[in-house]
Amino acid sequence: MRVFSILLPLVFTVSVCLSQSPITLTSSNFPANGDTLRYSIAQVSTSINYTQTGANYTWSYDSLIPNSQGVRAYKLGLLTPYAFFFAGLNEYGEKIADTLGAGPLTITNYYNFYKKQTSPLNAYVVDGAGMTFSSIPVPSYYSDKDELYMLPMSYPKYDSTTFKYSTLTSTLIPIVYSKTGSRVTKVDGWGTITTPNGTAPCLRIITTQYSQDSIKNTIVPIPFGFPNNQRSYQWLTTTSKIPYLEINGNLIGNNFTVTQIRYRDIYRNILSVGELGNEPVFSVYPNPVSEKLMINSKRTDLVARVYDVSGKLVLICEKMEVSEGKNELNVGKLSPGLYHVQITGSNQQFDLKFIKE
Repeated sequence: MRVFSILLPLVFTVSVCLSQSPITLTSSNFPANGDTLRYSIAQVSTSINYTQTGANYTWSYDSLIPNSQGVRAYKLGLLTPYAFFFAGLNEYGEKIADTLGAGPLTITNYYNFYKKQTSPLNAYVVDGAGMTFSSIPVPSYYSDKDELYMLPMSYPKYDSTTFKYSTLTSTLIPIVYSKTGSRVTKVDGWGTITTPNGTAPCLRIITTQYSQDSIKNTIVPIPFGFPNNQRSYQWLTTTSKIPYLEINGNLIGNNFTVTQIRYRDIYRNILSVGELGNEPVFSVYPNPVSEKLMINSKRTDLVARVYDVSGKLVLICEKMEVSEGKNELNVGKLSPGLYHVQITGSNQQFDLKFIKE
């Protein structure tokens, strides 16, 4: 909880003042009871630029291709299996997993709990976790809360806080996991972000967890410690509740490695991504296209689904014409613009983008 905050001096030019102002986020802009928030996991690309930022900046990530989707659902702590332990009206649980582990170390109904608090700090914090072991509900608490977001959040801002967490030390659970460290969060930009889900005004933050984790067996209590430094580049909006886009990864020294790209999204029918059968990776042409999009594959079992930039399915072709070893997809009736085509066959999928003239 120990905190160091700076609201950095604001120096706005006349042009910035007249054009747009940065948004401000409060507790109402973060998840609460009843929120079900869909997201997509995008393909990780080494070419994505996540470092550029600034005031009144425009970030364009509309070319992200989703691999899978999920939903983050939040409910009052009173409505979870751990109501006795997390009973506050500003306490919210998110189910992370039905089952973790295996055999005698199986844990079920694993929840993370978050809290909107105004004292001792105005923040959105991680409060603890709930798990069930051998049919017994077991709570775990942060003795020093992890302040995910210090509030209100505006540009520019710098926060440094501490945290400390441990699972219950009990014969009920033979493993004790603990972590202690600090979190540094910088609001280093504001402007407008575009993803496949749309465009919205945003704040850009970098939040870094510097943690020393340890695991020990309660029978032979010799802890095994290791550093666990994580960094997340996030774009936050007033309506998305969770990051509109987040690029997460591991931090080893000064080297950041992206492990996940996740963005707020609508429902999409997404299958597994891969090459179709044993054929080499293929292309579509011409691009831009006015009438017929050619797919250089002679397979006859391909299905094409075309989506516009909002994610709406605008064309489906379950039987394309095959001519001279190529599949032909007629897109002549589509309006001019950018489209995403999913080509599927044999329970696999290939994703491409094209421009309709």
